[in-house]
Amino acid sequence: MAARPFRCGGLWLFLFSSVAVALIYDPQQVLYNVNTNQTATDPLDYWGIWENHTFNPSPSNWRMPMYTLMLDRFANGDPTNDDANGTQYEHDLTQTQLRHGGDISGLQDSLDYLQGMGIKALYIAGSPHINQPWESDGYSPLDLTLLDHHFGTIQQWQDAIAEIHSRGMYVVMDNTMSTMGDLIGFQGYLNTSTPFNRFEHNALWKTDRRYLDFDFGNNELDSCEYPRFYGDDGNQVLNLTSELVGCRDSEFDQYGEIAAFGNYPEWQRQISKFAFVQDRLREWRPDVRAKIEHFACMTLGMLDLDGYRMDKGLMLTLDAVGNWSSSIRTCAKTLGKENFYISGEIVAGNAFGSDYIGRGRTPANYVENVTQAVTMTNASENDKYFIRDVGQNAFDGAAFHYTVYRFLSRLLGYVVDPSFHT
Repeated sequence: MAARPFRCGGLWLFLFSSVAVALIYDPQQVLYNVNTNQTATDPLDYWGIWENHTFNPSPSNWRMPMYTLMLDRFANGDPTNDDANGTQYEHDLTQTQLRHGGDISGLQDSLDYLQGMGIKALYIAGSPHINQPWESDGYSPLDLTLLDHHFGTIQQWQDAIAEIHSRGMYVVMDNTMSTMGDLIGFQGYLNTSTPFNRFEHNALWKTDRRYLDFDFGNNELDSCEYPRFYGDDGNQVLNLTSELVGCRDSEFDQYGEIAAFGNYPEWQRQISKFAFVQDRLREWRPDVRAKIEHFACMTLGMLDLDGYRMDKGLMLTLDAVGNWSSSIRTCAKTLGKENFYISGEIVAGNAFGSDYIGRGRTPANYVENVTQAVTMTNASENDKYFIRDVGQNAFDGAAFHYTVYRFLSRLLGYVVDPSFHT
């Protein structure tokens, strides 16, 4: 399937009774669909790559000036895509909750300015994939193989990234991995928040819109192989065997919703709908993760990305991140990228965050010998100092570390609520 059928300005999904339905090839979407296999119906058969292109090699060292930007808020280089959906509620420069029109062409037009400041890498915040018409930040993708029309065509992305690389600069793109849009609701709670329920809720579609490559299920399974969970203290949570036994036969977590801010057990955050508005894929299920990995590899290969920054990094189950990162690094190496960069948003303290850096360390993995500590690498064979095996590195570093935020808040004299936690 090389393109997705849409309606209403070319961007509203048709109603399908099942994601297994084979979709016809729609040439209207060929400029935006990273999948170019016109006959594929199985998501793992989708494929696309930048043809006749020499891929940009990774830098040997990622310690360099990096500039963060929100594409929609940066520069408008192509006003013709401002109202790509043809609605009344997507583009308005005077509104904070609608799109302003920034796109990849605007970024390309601004490269002299960025290079002149000494910038060597650009972190483009937000997913490049299709979001709701008004979703300017890109963090709620509806399809992981279709680029958002508001940001530009595949060709425009390729032109911009080729010029970025020609200037000796690199591109890091956001990846949401498990969180998507807001298409799924829970029975009995469509007009109110859904409490956490370890037995899960019955899910239903809020409207006629659908995810085409993922689906929920309400059938109950007597037993499920849950992932390892870790707590805010960095240690593995071992007392969940009585709470988590069975689950729904679903590609989405259906345990309820949790607010973006507040004090909750970390394991509940990782299997709940985020902030009431982002459906959560069950990335700890291998067949679901296989599709997520495949789509991320396709986007990497079509756009020649140099790195991914994982949004809400600690709200991803730990071993799934290790597996995903290993898969993406393998994908990147086939394109000549030997040092593909993967960073993550660290929204908790240092103890929990350290579980996700490299192969991960809990407080029990503390290294007492200073010389050994400074000479150790992720390839070191001594497993007693790591959570995961060699090759299962999660994040190379932190991108948005909330411990740093809290420190800066105090340094600058702001009053910080001691209960503040994300």
